[in-house]
Amino acid sequence: MNYTDREQRQIQEFIEGDRQFLWARAMGLTHKVEDAEDLMQDTVMKIYQGWKRFDPETNFRAWAARIMLNTHINNATRRKDNMAMDFHSGVADHIVSISPDDMSQESTYSDSPEKIFFTNHIDENLMQTMYSLPDQFRVPFSLYHFEGYMYEDIAKMLDLPIGTVKSRIFRARKMMKDKLADHETAYLN
Repeated sequence: MNYTDREQRQIQEFIEGDRQFLWARAMGLTHKVEDAEDLMQDTVMKIYQGWKRFDPETNFRAWAARIMLNTHINNATRRKDNMAMDFHSGVADHIVSISPDDMSQESTYSDSPEKIFFTNHIDENLMQTMYSLPDQFRVPFSLYHFEGYMYEDIAKMLDLPIGTVKSRIFRARKMMKDKLADHETAYLN
């Protein structure tokens, strides 16, 4: 990739301007600091690779978020395929659920907006419930409720019709409500 000094500065300014957003997004997708760091690195590399196709007059954040989401989906598909081939390899033995307390101890990006919000405002049960949702529901739900995006922006980022985005957010709310009600009933009994 041959970029002029001006182009390199421009790329760096865009990335630095949205570094916290990208980090919060990576943690939201991966739930592990190490995986989020890898996803950030892959995303930044792909931003550099695709820079010639990016129009600086458009929404960099949405473009970068889409690159990150596609990268995450591709990585997850590859991991899933690898685990399916050799289920007893122990590949998934290290997977654990990370609570907000664990995240604050591990994270090197202590000012991540998502982490601060989860640590200070959401109890562990609610966070685990949200992370238990399938990605197709959790991602739009998180973008809408925790990151403040409008339906239209989410639809563009995820390349989905706006009705699908609204439906997935509604269904995510319903799934969370049902799971939390089940948990509360089990806790009270």
